[in-house]
Amino acid sequence: MERRRIVQSLAMTVAGLWTRHRFWGASLLEAQDTSHPEPLLPLFPLDLVLLPHTNLPLHIFEPRYKEMIGDCLRNGWEFGMLAVQDQSVAAIGCSASVTKVLERFPDGRMNIIVRGQRRFEVLDLNDEKPYLRGKPQFFDDAPGGLPSPDLLERSMALYGRLKELATIETQVIQDIPLSTESQLSYRLIAGVPAELSWQQHLLELRSEIERLTLVDDYLKELIEQFESAPNKRRAPGQKIAGAGAKAAPSPA
Repeated sequence: MERRRIVQSLAMTVAGLWTRHRFWGASLLEAQDTSHPEPLLPLFPLDLVLLPHTNLPLHIFEPRYKEMIGDCLRNGWEFGMLAVQDQSVAAIGCSASVTKVLERFPDGRMNIIVRGQRRFEVLDLNDEKPYLRGKPQFFDDAPGGLPSPDLLERSMALYGRLKELATIETQVIQDIPLSTESQLSYRLIAGVPAELSWQQHLLELRSEIERLTLVDDYLKELIEQFESAPNKRRAPGQKIAGAGAKAAPSPA
């Protein structure tokens, strides 16, 4: 979906999750113990991109993923989320920890909140369990090149302006961005609808300066669309709804 179409469809519905009022039950997130990580990372391919430092609600319903999340909860494991687009699975993803189990159903289904942790690249695959696992190579940003105070200030100002124009629906489960935090770019874009391939590119970039510049350009475009089309502009308090998640086939 092109950015202009995203702007025009900011009221997209949340799919595969639970009703809107359930978000309000997730204000206090409990950290998961990951002191005993699984050598092979459980993998969860979905038609979305999880970014570091962002929270995501998921409805777990497929048997293999109910088993996977159960294993992660019992052992304090992270699992890896990989984006699926056009029947292709990205090799670079973000690990997730379960920070809150909001609801359990008699048949084993769960409503959970997960938090993006570390970026990784899958080096090897293992299909010995019902769910796929992989050998991850974790990576961080390249050394050097911190954003300037001006860039940080401009990014926060753009984010603030967007929030004046519209309420980002899933921000209720996100942290409030602070300019002093690392990887601010990911925190600013949390809950803002964006093309999947654009988010994947943002995930893979290893420079916070490049990411913030990209995020700034995107926020500017959203803001300009609102401000230049008064008849279509959302009144304060109206919501920008983020896309939901549903389980996708495991990669071959």
